[in-house]
Amino acid sequence: MSHTSVKNNDSVFKKVYDIDLSKYDMTLLGGDISLKTFENDVIFNHVDSIFNFKKPTTLWSVGNHDRTSDSNFKERTGKNKYHYYKRDDISFITLDTQDSLSNIIGDQKIFLRNTLDTLTSNNVIIMVHKLIFMDKHPVMDPLTNLVVNGQKGNCYYCHNPNNFQEEIYPMLLKLKKEGKNILMIGGDLGYKTSSFEYIDKNGIIFLGNGLSFQNTNNEVLLLSKTKENLSYNFTPLDSLLKRQHSQ
Repeated sequence: MSHTSVKNNDSVFKKVYDIDLSKYDMTLLGGDISLKTFENDVIFNHVDSIFNFKKPTTLWSVGNHDRTSDSNFKERTGKNKYHYYKRDDISFITLDTQDSLSNIIGDQKIFLRNTLDTLTSNNVIIMVHKLIFMDKHPVMDPLTNLVVNGQKGNCYYCHNPNNFQEEIYPMLLKLKKEGKNILMIGGDLGYKTSSFEYIDKNGIIFLGNGLSFQNTNNEVLLLSKTKENLSYNFTPLDSLLKRQHSQ
């Protein structure tokens, strides 16, 4: 889930407090945890008490409201902003789309290439905040401003023109041709829609998920792994909480 922030930097979306994260093997966060997540120790320690950022199974692709230095992020979470984690034949890769205004370049691009070149798992989940995969795509690009929170443009919170289609997608396509399942998940949603799904002609899956404290139709993205398959579904948050309460 993503975009758990509210207007005041003293809490998160109230329904998030009711989710029993202990019922899940992992917690995947798509960014914008609070209004200014690293503004002070009070708010960071508060959200840390909810999500347990140093837990190896809590993965976080930082958003524009999570702005802080690389060293402070590492100290507070025990992880780099771009990070690799493997579990149950799934390779999880978190990327920092705030680093170079939606572009994956420099050391981060080298990290991604080296990670993808040495994968041994059959399933790959790549987590980003900005939905960089929509840029310049013939189907997704025209939908950008109807889906994402930050509009197309050139600013820190915008969905900026980037190098995904030219330089990153070919890496994913190579893996797909080797028979791997690939899911890429963006987190800068919530205001206009809580979920986004597009499966391209090569079978690569692009998803988006985010919350908004102002809306009543919030969804969370649940992923499940069996011995043979990796599956996903968007579940209404209210239904999840109701089912959790009944259990």
